[in-house]
Amino acid sequence: MAQEISTIPQNQLVAAETINSQVLAVLSDKSQNFTNAFAMANAITVIRNVLTPDVMQPIMSLAGSKLGFRTDRDKPSKGQMPNPYPLETVKDCLIDAVLLGLNPTGNQFNIIASNMYVTKEGFTFLLKKVKGLKYSIIYPSVNFSNDKQTALVVCNITYQVGEEKEVKQVLEFTVKAGNYATSDSCIGKAERKAKCWLYNHVAGTDLTDGDAEDISYTEVSSNRISKEDQIAEKERNRVINHIEKAKKFGSLIQVRDLVSNSDDIELQEMYIAKEDELIPPAIEGIENLKDLEKLSPLITREEHIILLDDKKRELSGKA
Repeated sequence: MAQEISTIPQNQLVAAETINSQVLAVLSDKSQNFTNAFAMANAITVIRNVLTPDVMQPIMSLAGSKLGFRTDRDKPSKGQMPNPYPLETVKDCLIDAVLLGLNPTGNQFNIIASNMYVTKEGFTFLLKKVKGLKYSIIYPSVNFSNDKQTALVVCNITYQVGEEKEVKQVLEFTVKAGNYATSDSCIGKAERKAKCWLYNHVAGTDLTDGDAEDISYTEVSSNRISKEDQIAEKERNRVINHIEKAKKFGSLIQVRDLVSNSDDIELQEMYIAKEDELIPPAIEGIENLKDLEKLSPLITREEHIILLDDKKRELSGKA
């Protein structure tokens, strides 16, 4: 670890230590008076001065990645040049995020319309820091609209802070769906909203949730579509058709690499949903350990590996 830290330039280490101390000063001061106001104002001034263009350079490289933070400019509209946010905008959003207690890594905040929004990962992180908080959220139902463009997700929240009385709350959230949306993907969006509500409720804040992936990217129409775009669209339609018609996992997996190497989120969600449909019966239908071993390398997701292990124990007991 010491060797890894030593590779970070000295100016960045100094900046990190200064920022950490300012953030700690703000987050540890819970007073509702001018002391906290001065601490916040001082922290903003110090951090802004520390985040020079040289120090911000590696931070800028985190934009557009779930390892860092996403923005609504990660995917430019077709026919448009990429237009990432300028350094000053990223700096302002970064300051807002860290003074709230978030990290610039792990997709804990996104930049949307030049503003900072807390993500599902961010609210999960903030809730872990609420002293004495215990909570659970379950999602008993997901109801899609007739055109499947939205879904109504019911959330049952149970929480308790310290020795206070346990509280139960039922909430309903309408989330953006789509033709290839699954119940799991809609629950993920509702989870962000539920955790936003819970954090605001227990921390006394009024934060707004957001995720850059919810933003629709406008495609610029053209009378003449390039040959490359025509080929790409034709290939996408071919993959979609293959997924929809796949009746067995052996057929579905033929397009796994194409889907995993694509940045098409809807296509990935559609493939995952089809895997969830086809893998369990494929495992259940295996009758000997030899065939199970052949299937094993193709199973990559944890929930399916559990089914595979259960089947292995069953067949081993019969052997």
